[in-house]
Amino acid sequence: MQSKSLLVSFMGVCVAVVLTLGSSLSYAAKSVPVSEVSRRQLLVKMHNKDDDMRSFCAGMNKCLGIKYEACTEAELKPWQKIEYNNEFCAPYKEIVKRGFSTDIKAPMMTEVFMRLGRQYRAIYESEGTLPLEVNEITFLFDNMPFTADLINAYLESEYTLEYNSMNRRYFSGGNGHGLSGDFYWALQDSAGAKTMLRNMFFGYGYAEILKWSLKGTAIAYLDMDLVAPRKLKYKLTAVVFPGNSVLNSIMQMRVFKSVVNSKIDDVVNDIKKAASMFYNGNRKPLKTNEKLKTPENQRHIAEFDKVVSGGSWKLGDAERLERSRMELSTPKPQPAKPAEPKEEPAEIKANTFIKKD
Repeated sequence: MQSKSLLVSFMGVCVAVVLTLGSSLSYAAKSVPVSEVSRRQLLVKMHNKDDDMRSFCAGMNKCLGIKYEACTEAELKPWQKIEYNNEFCAPYKEIVKRGFSTDIKAPMMTEVFMRLGRQYRAIYESEGTLPLEVNEITFLFDNMPFTADLINAYLESEYTLEYNSMNRRYFSGGNGHGLSGDFYWALQDSAGAKTMLRNMFFGYGYAEILKWSLKGTAIAYLDMDLVAPRKLKYKLTAVVFPGNSVLNSIMQMRVFKSVVNSKIDDVVNDIKKAASMFYNGNRKPLKTNEKLKTPENQRHIAEFDKVVSGGSWKLGDAERLERSRMELSTPKPQPAKPAEPKEEPAEIKANTFIKKD
């Protein structure tokens, strides 16, 4: 249930996909001196929680061979109930293979690896196809609030998505019916390959389901490949972290995973319906929906029309265009006017004469 809020709210507005690549990497032991990572830094990042410190320190040491000298011997000691085998360590190696940093100062580094070091986790997968070209899906990812407004206009749904940072790496989303989440777009490619088509996200999800109010965290790999004109094949794989043994048992059940996957499929089908109506020439929602009438969304509609007609769009173009517009709208400083000649004092004028030859 924790996974619904994270996976569905994101899929509802972004259309994402994830392909888990097997990892057979080997890692040499590495010791990180105290001078590079102080104990105080780690404690602050772990909110002074002993269990989280141990999960982080032991997991990094056992799975990646990275030993922080700032960790105590007790914190480096493996959890007795965890078998640090290839299966448990696979997500560690996968995200490093994809390019996620092990630098303690990298955004969300400790939050991600600390959770990977915990005992409980559940893995969910969903795959299918989307009727979109690469440039089109890139535009929709690069303009997420517009994507939500576009789907809502066609289906009268209530998806939301908002950026929480200037670089658009942090964002929030929801489906308007008790599911929401806060996310960090950790990787936008896989080790420098296939920008936008190889993604990794980390986020917190919230859900109101029946009488339960749930929350959880997850890491998701979201990747796509164009297999035919206007046909993107996708696979979503998410590693979700249950808070206790009871939730872990429930989330491992086949019937529960089936329910989660059906919810994801429902959202993907919403996207397919909206895309089909758009591509079949239904322009009425673009003209009648109030949110799409704003100057910003009108500009997005014109940009998206060009992309659909074959135009190029790269991830980050939206931010670059926004910066350009801000620069153009900022008044330029006017050049200083030449100083007016000063009036000579009266006494000087009186003593001034012209000598004639």
